[in-house]
Amino acid sequence: MSAKYSLAMTTLSAAALVAAISARSAPPQAVDPDWPCQQRLVPKLAAAVYWNGPTPEDLGGWHADPQVAGLVRRLAPRRVSTEEGLTQIAAFARTLSGDRPRRLALAFRGLLDESDRERAGLIEELKEIGRRQRELADLVTSLGTELKAIPPDAAGEAGAKRTDLQQRYDFTARNFEEIQRTIRYACETPVALDARLGAWARALQQDASQ
Repeated sequence: MSAKYSLAMTTLSAAALVAAISARSAPPQAVDPDWPCQQRLVPKLAAAVYWNGPTPEDLGGWHADPQVAGLVRRLAPRRVSTEEGLTQIAAFARTLSGDRPRRLALAFRGLLDESDRERAGLIEELKEIGRRQRELADLVTSLGTELKAIPPDAAGEAGAKRTDLQQRYDFTARNFEEIQRTIRYACETPVALDARLGAWARALQQDASQ
């Protein structure tokens, strides 16, 4: 393969990557432009989505009940699995006698509050990644435009400039791809927290009805 043909193909590849980056970095419609996920942005969880019955807000503060607060603190960390939480909820419910429905509702209120707090931090991290992704996408587009303006077989100062641009383009494109892979997995974390809370809410409501 000739050097001229190889450089021409590199230019075509650059143009194709610019188009792909522009498409993939475009945010979903009607959301914060920094939100990088395809999943819909839900800034705050609503109790009514997970809980039927008396509104947990009307039952008092969950921090005031030491046992409820202890359960919430144990379950709130992101590392706690859904299954581990279900086991602890069942054990907690077995210790209750009087005022059982209210205290289980308080436990849900606490888990909702703490899940919201965890999610808020995640959302800010994701938005920061999204901002960085958009900056890289803009830079790749700019570098790709500059590359196209210099003939692939340019020599002398123009050739040296093209080589420098190509190196910068390749480095920036790799960074973009790395961030893209990070986003793909990171965007699943708020979804997993939502699903975990839903499973715990169902367990708490079932125990409250017994």
